[in-house]
Amino acid sequence: FCSLKKKKKNSVWYNVASSAVSASESPEEPKKSLISLWPEWSDIEVNAEKWDAAKASRDSKLFDDPEGKVELPASLRVHTWKRPSECILNKTPVVVENEAVFDLTSANEHLLSSELMRWVISELYILWKVCNTGEEKAISTEIVPSLWKPWEHIYSLCKAVKDHMPLYNAYGKYVIKLYWMVSSG
Repeated sequence: FCSLKKKKKNSVWYNVASSAVSASESPEEPKKSLISLWPEWSDIEVNAEKWDAAKASRDSKLFDDPEGKVELPASLRVHTWKRPSECILNKTPVVVENEAVFDLTSANEHLLSSELMRWVISELYILWKVCNTGEEKAISTEIVPSLWKPWEHIYSLCKAVKDHMPLYNAYGKYVIKLYWMVSSG
């Protein structure tokens, strides 16, 4: 499972009531959800992060988010939460297996019943295609200055530097760089 990192000092978190996610997922019974807006991104905090079990409780050698499990859209009913090591038994899991191919649909077919997840997967795939076209097809170098790699927004056992490669963390702690895109009006 995934966790977002919070700032330790002077952090301001806002809870915004929103029915956008739930309303699109279950039209007969819209449910109000709370959306946490995260603090501004800080490479310094990521570089200072302790990735191992040093922060774990004495009873556990795995990371458990103090905020609890992430609330998912209503259309994605969770049967059970499992870590990658519980599903992939014959080899060590990897974050990025093949840098040349980007296929989010075949491994995530179980998520495609959710309108929200279809939208997220589509947006990531569109970004990949637009930013990784051949030079002859590129829209503009001003718009697409270099190749965009989604795994460069995942941090684990690495520093926040250009062209980093996140590694599988058996402890289970990852930091994901997300963007909140809103329009006023």
